[in-house]
Amino acid sequence: MKIIHVSCVAPPEIGGIGQSALREVAGLRALGEDAILIAPETNLTQGDRSFVHRLKTMWRFGNASSLAGLRDALGKADVIHLHYPYFGTAEPLLLSYRHLPPIVVTFHMDAIATGWKGFIFTLHRLLVQPWILPSAKRIIVSSFDYAKHSSLKGFFRAHPERIDELPFGVDTDIFSPGPSRRERFLIPDRSKVVLFVGGLDRAHAFKGIEELLSAFSKLDIATHLLVVGEGDMRSGYEERARSLGIANRVHFLGKLDDESLVDAYRTADVLALPSTSAAEAFGLVALEAQACGVPVVASDLPGVRTVVKRDETGVLTPPGDVELLATSLRDLLNDDPLRERLSTQARVHAEQYSWERHVERLRGLYRNICASRL
Repeated sequence: MKIIHVSCVAPPEIGGIGQSALREVAGLRALGEDAILIAPETNLTQGDRSFVHRLKTMWRFGNASSLAGLRDALGKADVIHLHYPYFGTAEPLLLSYRHLPPIVVTFHMDAIATGWKGFIFTLHRLLVQPWILPSAKRIIVSSFDYAKHSSLKGFFRAHPERIDELPFGVDTDIFSPGPSRRERFLIPDRSKVVLFVGGLDRAHAFKGIEELLSAFSKLDIATHLLVVGEGDMRSGYEERARSLGIANRVHFLGKLDDESLVDAYRTADVLALPSTSAAEAFGLVALEAQACGVPVVASDLPGVRTVVKRDETGVLTPPGDVELLATSLRDLLNDDPLRERLSTQARVHAEQYSWERHVERLRGLYRNICASRL
C-alpha cells in the first residue's frame, strides 16, 4: 500500500501530533509498507528522515497552513491519513474527498485557546468541523473516554461504528527503568526530583507550567524540578521561577534527545503532568515516564485518566488546582513505600502499550478500507 500521512508539524518542530505521525510512518515502513509523511516546510529540518516530505506553504500562521502542491502529492496514495486538527489543510482535503483516495483521520484533540484565537477555534468546531469530519472513512481516537467528552461526542453517539480507539504506544525497550543520573543534572543525592516534559511555547500553554511552578514553590526546599522542553515562553517561565524564589532548584534543560530524556525520567521520583484543559487528550510523556517506572501526578482529564490509573500508577488532581497539586506531589515524594508500589505498577501498565501493536492495528485498518473498495 501507498500510505501518505499529512501533519501540521513534523519533528524537529515541537508537537505531539508530529511526533505521533512520524512514529506511525516509521513503524509502517518497518513493516514493509510504502509510507511517507507530508508536513509544511520549515527552517528546522536538521535531522529530517528521508520519508518526511516538506511542502512549501501558501500561508502559515502557527500550526495552521495551506500546503502548495498537496493534491498532486496525494495522487498516488491508496490511503491518506490526516492528523487533525490541521487548520487550513484539513478543510479543503476533506471537502475534496470524492476525488481522493480514502481518508483516515486521527482526531488528536480539541484546539483550545484564550482570546480571539479561542473564539476562532470555537467557531470552527461549531460551524466547520461538523461538515468536514464526516467525510473521513474512519476516525481514530486515542481513547473513547476523550471522544465522549470532546467536540466529537455528537458524531460518536451517531456513528460509533466509524470511530476506532487506538492508544498511542511507547518503546518499552528504550523507555525502561535504570539507574538515576543525578550527577548529570547536578542534583544532590538525597534530594527528591519532580520532572516536567512538554513544549514551552504558546501553543502548549495548556501544559500548566505556571501552576506547576506555583505548586513546586510550596514543596520542601531540598526538592528539585527538572523542566524538559523548549519554546518561546521559556524565558517567562524562568522569570516566574526567579520571582517565586525557586530558580536555584528549577533546572530548565531545553530539548533533549531520547537518551538524555530517558536519563531525566530515570532521575525523577515523580512526573508532573499538570495540564489545564482538554487540549491534553492523552499524555504520551506520562506513558514514557511509567515505562521508566516513574509514577505520575496528572490532571484528571478525559483521556489522560486512561493513561494514568488513579492510585495504581499515579495520582489525579483537578486541573488548575495548585494547592491539591502541591499536596499530591508532597505526599507522593514523602511516601517511599507508596511511590515504590506505584512505580512497579506503572511499568506493568506501560507494557500494555507498544508501538508495534499500534502500527499493526493501524495497518489492519488501512487494509480493511482498501479491501472494501474492491
